[in-house]
Amino acid sequence: MVIHHHVYPLSGRAAPTFFSADYGALGVGIFFVISGYLVSGSLARSATLGDYIKKRLLRIEPGLIVSLLVTALVLGATVTTLPLAQYLTSPQVWLYVAKNALLYPVDYTLPGVFAANPFPAVVNGSLWTLRLEFSCYLALAALAAVKLLRPRAVTVLALIAAAGLVSLHLIWPPEAGWLRLADVAVLNGFLFLGGVWLHLRGKPPPWWAVAASLLLLATPLWALGLPAVVLGVGSLPAPKLPADLSYGLYIYAFSLQQVLAMHGMLSLWTAMAATLPFAAVSWFLIEKPALRFKPKAVRP
Repeated sequence: MVIHHHVYPLSGRAAPTFFSADYGALGVGIFFVISGYLVSGSLARSATLGDYIKKRLLRIEPGLIVSLLVTALVLGATVTTLPLAQYLTSPQVWLYVAKNALLYPVDYTLPGVFAANPFPAVVNGSLWTLRLEFSCYLALAALAAVKLLRPRAVTVLALIAAAGLVSLHLIWPPEAGWLRLADVAVLNGFLFLGGVWLHLRGKPPPWWAVAASLLLLATPLWALGLPAVVLGVGSLPAPKLPADLSYGLYIYAFSLQQVLAMHGMLSLWTAMAATLPFAAVSWFLIEKPALRFKPKAVRP
Protein backbone atom coordinates (compact mmCIF):
# COMPACT_ATOMS: atom_id res chain seq x y z
CA MET A 1 0.00 0.00 0.00
CA VAL A 2 2.83 2.39 0.78
CA ILE A 3 4.49 1.71 -2.59
CA HIS A 4 1.15 2.26 -4.32
CA HIS A 5 0.66 5.55 -2.48
CA HIS A 6 4.15 6.84 -3.31
CA VAL A 7 3.57 6.35 -7.04
CA TYR A 8 1.35 9.43 -7.04
CA PRO A 9 3.35 12.18 -5.29
CA LEU A 10 6.61 10.93 -6.82
CA SER A 11 5.12 11.34 -10.28
CA GLY A 12 3.59 14.73 -9.46
CA ARG A 13 -0.02 13.57 -9.00
CA ALA A 14 -2.49 13.79 -6.14
CA ALA A 15 -2.70 10.55 -4.17
CA PRO A 16 -6.04 8.73 -3.92
CA THR A 17 -7.64 8.14 -0.54
CA PHE A 18 -9.40 5.28 1.20
CA PHE A 19 -12.36 7.17 2.65
CA SER A 20 -10.61 9.64 5.00
CA ALA A 21 -7.13 8.07 4.93
CA ASP A 22 -4.56 8.07 2.20
CA TYR A 23 -3.09 4.71 1.27
CA GLY A 24 0.32 5.67 2.62
CA ALA A 25 -0.99 6.45 6.12
CA LEU A 26 -3.10 3.31 6.05
CA GLY A 27 -0.17 1.13 4.99
CA VAL A 28 2.13 2.60 7.65
CA GLY A 29 -0.64 2.20 10.22
CA ILE A 30 -1.07 -1.49 9.40
CA PHE A 31 2.69 -1.90 9.79
CA PHE A 32 2.63 -0.33 13.27
CA VAL A 33 -0.25 -2.54 14.43
CA ILE A 34 1.50 -5.71 13.26
CA SER A 35 4.78 -4.48 14.71
CA GLY A 36 3.25 -3.84 18.14
CA TYR A 37 1.78 -7.33 18.16
CA LEU A 38 4.93 -9.14 17.02
CA VAL A 39 7.48 -7.09 18.94
CA SER A 40 5.64 -7.51 22.24
CA GLY A 41 5.89 -11.24 21.61
CA SER A 42 9.60 -10.87 20.92
CA LEU A 43 10.02 -9.05 24.23
CA ALA A 44 8.12 -11.78 26.08
CA ARG A 45 10.52 -14.37 24.64
CA SER A 46 13.64 -12.39 25.58
CA ALA A 47 15.65 -13.38 28.63
CA THR A 48 16.66 -9.76 29.30
CA LEU A 49 15.88 -6.29 27.98
CA GLY A 50 19.36 -6.27 26.50
CA ASP A 51 18.52 -9.39 24.48
CA TYR A 52 15.33 -7.72 23.28
CA ILE A 53 17.16 -4.59 22.10
CA LYS A 54 19.80 -6.72 20.39
CA LYS A 55 17.10 -8.62 18.49
CA ARG A 56 15.46 -5.39 17.38
CA LEU A 57 18.78 -3.94 16.18
CA LEU A 58 19.59 -7.14 14.29
CA ARG A 59 16.25 -6.91 12.52
CA ILE A 60 16.55 -3.26 11.52
CA GLU A 61 20.18 -2.30 11.14
CA PRO A 62 21.93 -4.83 8.81
CA GLY A 63 19.43 -4.43 5.99
CA LEU A 64 19.20 -0.69 6.57
CA ILE A 65 22.96 -0.07 6.53
CA VAL A 66 23.44 -2.05 3.32
CA SER A 67 20.52 -0.22 1.68
CA LEU A 68 22.00 3.15 2.68
CA LEU A 69 25.38 2.19 1.19
CA VAL A 70 23.75 0.93 -2.01
CA THR A 71 21.64 4.07 -2.27
CA ALA A 72 24.50 6.48 -1.61
CA LEU A 73 27.38 4.78 -3.41
CA VAL A 74 25.64 3.04 -6.31
CA LEU A 75 22.27 4.64 -7.02
CA GLY A 76 23.26 8.15 -5.98
CA ALA A 77 26.59 7.98 -7.78
CA THR A 78 24.78 6.86 -10.94
CA VAL A 79 22.11 9.56 -11.08
CA THR A 80 23.80 12.59 -9.46
CA THR A 81 24.24 15.69 -11.59
CA LEU A 82 27.64 16.32 -9.96
CA PRO A 83 30.95 14.98 -11.32
CA LEU A 84 31.52 11.58 -9.76
CA ALA A 85 34.69 12.57 -7.86
CA GLN A 86 32.97 15.63 -6.42
CA TYR A 87 29.96 13.55 -5.40
CA LEU A 88 31.97 10.81 -3.69
CA THR A 89 34.10 13.31 -1.76
CA SER A 90 31.10 15.31 -0.56
CA PRO A 91 30.61 15.02 3.23
CA GLN A 92 26.87 14.90 2.62
CA VAL A 93 27.16 11.43 1.07
CA TRP A 94 28.72 9.98 4.19
CA LEU A 95 26.49 11.98 6.53
CA TYR A 96 23.47 10.52 4.73
CA VAL A 97 24.68 7.02 5.54
CA ALA A 98 25.79 7.75 9.10
CA LYS A 99 22.75 9.79 10.22
CA ASN A 100 20.21 7.38 8.82
CA ALA A 101 22.04 4.33 10.18
CA LEU A 102 21.79 5.92 13.64
CA LEU A 103 18.07 6.60 13.00
CA TYR A 104 18.24 9.99 14.74
CA PRO A 105 18.06 12.41 12.94
CA VAL A 106 16.77 11.42 9.50
CA ASP A 107 18.57 12.81 6.45
CA TYR A 108 16.76 12.77 3.13
CA THR A 109 19.21 14.32 0.66
CA LEU A 110 22.25 13.40 -1.40
CA PRO A 111 24.14 16.03 -3.44
CA GLY A 112 22.73 16.47 -6.93
CA VAL A 113 20.33 13.53 -6.61
CA PHE A 114 16.70 13.84 -7.79
CA ALA A 115 16.83 17.64 -7.72
CA ALA A 116 14.66 17.94 -10.86
CA ASN A 117 12.17 15.20 -9.99
CA PRO A 118 8.46 16.00 -9.51
CA PHE A 119 9.06 15.27 -5.81
CA PRO A 120 12.46 16.95 -5.65
CA ALA A 121 15.60 16.10 -3.69
CA VAL A 122 14.12 13.45 -1.35
CA VAL A 123 16.14 10.25 -1.72
CA ASN A 124 14.17 8.01 0.63
CA GLY A 125 11.07 9.50 2.20
CA SER A 126 10.25 6.27 4.02
CA LEU A 127 13.11 6.51 6.51
CA TRP A 128 11.22 8.65 9.04
CA THR A 129 9.10 5.67 10.09
CA LEU A 130 12.14 3.68 11.23
CA ARG A 131 12.97 6.34 13.81
CA LEU A 132 9.41 6.27 15.12
CA GLU A 133 9.35 2.47 15.06
CA PHE A 134 12.55 2.19 17.08
CA SER A 135 11.20 4.77 19.53
CA CYS A 136 8.21 2.46 20.03
CA TYR A 137 10.62 -0.42 20.71
CA LEU A 138 12.34 1.64 23.39
CA ALA A 139 9.03 2.74 24.92
CA LEU A 140 7.95 -0.91 25.11
CA ALA A 141 11.20 -1.79 26.88
CA ALA A 142 10.64 1.09 29.32
CA LEU A 143 7.13 -0.21 30.13
CA ALA A 144 8.56 -3.66 30.78
CA ALA A 145 11.33 -2.23 32.97
CA VAL A 146 8.83 -0.50 35.27
CA LYS A 147 6.44 -3.50 35.30
CA LEU A 148 3.71 -1.72 33.32
CA LEU A 149 3.59 -4.06 30.33
CA ARG A 150 0.23 -5.39 31.44
CA PRO A 151 -3.20 -5.24 29.77
CA ARG A 152 -4.64 -2.70 32.21
CA ALA A 153 -1.72 -0.27 31.96
CA VAL A 154 -1.52 -0.57 28.17
CA THR A 155 -5.30 0.01 28.00
CA VAL A 156 -4.91 3.28 29.91
CA LEU A 157 -2.06 4.41 27.65
CA ALA A 158 -4.01 3.48 24.52
CA LEU A 159 -7.05 5.39 25.76
CA ILE A 160 -4.89 8.46 26.41
CA ALA A 161 -3.43 8.20 22.89
CA ALA A 162 -6.95 7.73 21.45
CA ALA A 163 -8.15 10.85 23.28
CA GLY A 164 -5.19 12.77 21.89
CA LEU A 165 -5.99 11.50 18.41
CA VAL A 166 -9.63 12.56 18.68
CA SER A 167 -8.59 15.99 19.98
CA LEU A 168 -6.10 16.52 17.18
CA HIS A 169 -8.61 15.61 14.49
CA LEU A 170 -11.80 17.16 15.84
CA ILE A 171 -10.58 20.15 17.86
CA TRP A 172 -7.21 21.18 16.41
CA PRO A 173 -6.98 19.78 12.86
CA PRO A 174 -3.25 19.04 12.29
CA GLU A 175 -2.62 20.73 8.95
CA ALA A 176 1.09 21.45 9.40
CA GLY A 177 3.86 22.26 11.86
CA TRP A 178 4.21 20.71 15.28
CA LEU A 179 0.55 19.66 15.40
CA ARG A 180 1.11 17.56 12.30
CA LEU A 181 4.18 15.95 13.87
CA ALA A 182 2.23 15.31 17.07
CA ASP A 183 -0.58 13.75 15.06
CA VAL A 184 1.80 11.34 13.30
CA ALA A 185 3.45 10.34 16.58
CA VAL A 186 0.16 9.90 18.48
CA LEU A 187 -1.50 8.08 15.57
CA ASN A 188 1.22 5.49 15.09
CA GLY A 189 1.90 5.23 18.83
CA PHE A 190 -1.77 4.35 19.36
CA LEU A 191 -1.65 1.74 16.58
CA PHE A 192 1.50 0.19 18.05
CA LEU A 193 -0.16 0.06 21.49
CA GLY A 194 -3.23 -1.52 19.90
CA GLY A 195 -1.05 -4.33 18.58
CA VAL A 196 0.64 -4.70 21.99
CA TRP A 197 -2.70 -4.84 23.80
CA LEU A 198 -4.09 -7.48 21.48
CA HIS A 199 -0.96 -9.60 22.02
CA LEU A 200 -1.27 -9.28 25.79
CA ARG A 201 -4.95 -10.22 25.51
CA GLY A 202 -3.84 -13.57 24.12
CA LYS A 203 -6.67 -14.12 21.64
CA PRO A 204 -7.99 -12.47 18.45
CA PRO A 205 -10.59 -9.70 18.72
CA PRO A 206 -14.21 -10.97 18.62
CA TRP A 207 -16.07 -10.79 15.32
CA TRP A 208 -18.40 -8.04 16.54
CA ALA A 209 -15.41 -5.82 17.42
CA VAL A 210 -13.92 -6.39 13.96
CA ALA A 211 -17.28 -5.57 12.33
CA ALA A 212 -17.68 -2.36 14.36
CA SER A 213 -14.10 -1.39 13.61
CA LEU A 214 -14.69 -1.82 9.89
CA LEU A 215 -17.32 0.90 10.12
CA LEU A 216 -14.80 3.20 11.80
CA LEU A 217 -12.45 2.85 8.80
CA ALA A 218 -14.88 4.98 6.78
CA THR A 219 -14.58 7.93 9.21
CA PRO A 220 -11.86 10.50 10.00
CA LEU A 221 -11.14 8.42 13.10
CA TRP A 222 -10.28 5.33 11.03
CA ALA A 223 -7.18 4.64 13.13
CA LEU A 224 -9.30 3.74 16.17
CA GLY A 225 -10.66 0.72 14.33
CA LEU A 226 -7.52 -0.39 12.53
CA PRO A 227 -5.92 -2.65 15.22
CA ALA A 228 -8.99 -4.88 15.54
CA VAL A 229 -9.43 -5.12 11.76
CA VAL A 230 -5.77 -5.89 11.05
CA LEU A 231 -5.38 -8.54 13.73
CA GLY A 232 -8.86 -9.94 13.20
CA VAL A 233 -8.05 -10.53 9.53
CA GLY A 234 -4.55 -11.66 10.49
CA SER A 235 -5.94 -14.41 12.71
CA LEU A 236 -7.52 -16.13 9.69
CA PRO A 237 -5.68 -19.14 8.22
CA ALA A 238 -3.07 -18.17 5.63
CA PRO A 239 -0.19 -19.93 3.88
CA LYS A 240 3.29 -19.34 5.28
CA LEU A 241 5.49 -17.40 2.88
CA PRO A 242 8.98 -18.75 2.08
CA ALA A 243 10.61 -15.34 2.60
CA ASP A 244 9.89 -12.09 4.40
CA LEU A 245 10.49 -9.43 1.76
CA SER A 246 8.43 -6.72 3.46
CA TYR A 247 11.31 -4.82 5.06
CA GLY A 248 13.46 -4.92 1.92
CA LEU A 249 10.55 -3.67 -0.16
CA TYR A 250 10.03 -0.83 2.27
CA ILE A 251 13.62 0.41 2.54
CA TYR A 252 14.42 0.22 -1.19
CA ALA A 253 11.16 1.15 -2.92
CA PHE A 254 11.12 4.93 -2.49
CA SER A 255 14.60 5.49 -3.94
CA LEU A 256 13.97 3.15 -6.87
CA GLN A 257 10.63 4.84 -7.51
CA GLN A 258 12.46 8.17 -7.67
CA VAL A 259 14.79 6.73 -10.33
CA LEU A 260 11.79 5.53 -12.34
CA ALA A 261 10.08 8.92 -11.93
CA MET A 262 13.22 10.65 -13.19
CA HIS A 263 12.84 8.71 -16.45
CA GLY A 264 9.05 9.04 -16.65
CA MET A 265 8.57 5.29 -16.11
CA LEU A 266 6.96 5.18 -12.66
CA SER A 267 3.93 2.97 -12.06
CA LEU A 268 3.01 0.42 -9.42
CA TRP A 269 4.10 -2.41 -11.70
CA THR A 270 7.47 -0.94 -12.63
CA ALA A 271 8.08 -0.07 -8.98
CA MET A 272 7.39 -3.64 -7.85
CA ALA A 273 9.45 -5.11 -10.69
CA ALA A 274 12.40 -2.88 -9.77
CA THR A 275 12.16 -3.37 -6.00
CA LEU A 276 11.46 -7.09 -5.63
CA PRO A 277 14.98 -8.21 -6.68
CA PHE A 278 16.57 -5.81 -4.17
CA ALA A 279 14.19 -7.01 -1.43
CA ALA A 280 14.98 -10.66 -2.20
CA VAL A 281 18.74 -10.08 -2.11
CA SER A 282 18.36 -8.10 1.11
CA TRP A 283 16.40 -10.91 2.79
CA PHE A 284 18.45 -13.90 1.68
CA LEU A 285 21.94 -12.35 1.87
CA ILE A 286 21.65 -9.73 4.64
CA GLU A 287 18.58 -9.87 6.86
CA LYS A 288 18.10 -13.62 7.26
CA PRO A 289 21.81 -14.36 7.93
CA ALA A 290 21.90 -11.53 10.51
CA LEU A 291 19.03 -13.13 12.44
CA ARG A 292 21.25 -16.13 13.19
CA PHE A 293 22.98 -13.94 15.78
CA LYS A 294 19.77 -13.34 17.75
CA PRO A 295 19.89 -14.33 21.42
CA LYS A 296 18.06 -17.56 22.16
CA ALA A 297 14.37 -17.22 22.90
CA VAL A 298 12.91 -18.25 26.23
CA ARG A 299 9.40 -19.49 26.95
CA PRO A 300 7.16 -16.53 27.90
